Amino acid sequence: MKVNLPKLDNSNLWDKTYSILKERLIRREFKPNEKLSIPELAETLGVSRTPIRDALNRLEMEGLVKTVSKVGTFVKPIEVNDVLDIMDTRLMIEFWTVDKIAAMPKKEVTDRLAKMEEILLQSSRLIESSVFESYLQADFNLAFHLEFIKLGKNQKNIEIYQNLMNYRFVAMKSSLITKEMVVTAQEQHHSIVDALKDGDAGDMKRVIQLHMEDSKERLLNKIKHNGGII
Repeated sequence: MKVNLPKLDNSNLWDKTYSILKERLIRREFKPNEKLSIPELAETLGVSRTPIRDALNRLEMEGLVKTVSKVGTFVKPIEVNDVLDIMDTRLMIEFWTVDKIAAMPKKEVTDRLAKMEEILLQSSRLIESSVFESYLQADFNLAFHLEFIKLGKNQKNIEIYQNLMNYRFVAMKSSLITKEMVVTAQEQHHSIVDALKDGDAGDMKRVIQLHMEDSKERLLNKIKHNGGII
């Protein structure tokens, strides 16, 4: 399947090639397990094959494509085991962040809370106005969780978490993410903020785990009804 992609200018060519291919992959403009043609991508983007190869190498390290020796490069599907691993790792990072919060100055926590509450306010406006696609495109879920992870002040954790959340973009289709799922997640995000305000580490972990387990089960059900992959 040939996807229409905009041709790129020559400034920062390699990074732009990588960025546009990543966006198309996580938006599933290429299908799971689809073989990617380097010559075709190069022609479509108006670049040589070298930046395409570099981009695909970077995307493979992020788990978005897979290369089979002497066969080619394919879009990596997200399956049940991927979701289970992703959720376990997300939970570990979030619990680690909770443990760090106790030793933080109160002002740092308060400032971050304000940003998380602003994200909830903006996302609520879109949900209530029924502009559901705009909510999905903005991915307030990722923004909310990243603000929380930033409390841990560990850049590697932030990068790992952001890459883990690529699957969220892959799932950003109305057939997989419903408004009911979004409303439930929003309510759970409010519970996380409330627990963070109270400063009880045990309660924070409890509401975070509840949120993760609920998100996992809902997504697993959607994958099951989508043929086992997304």
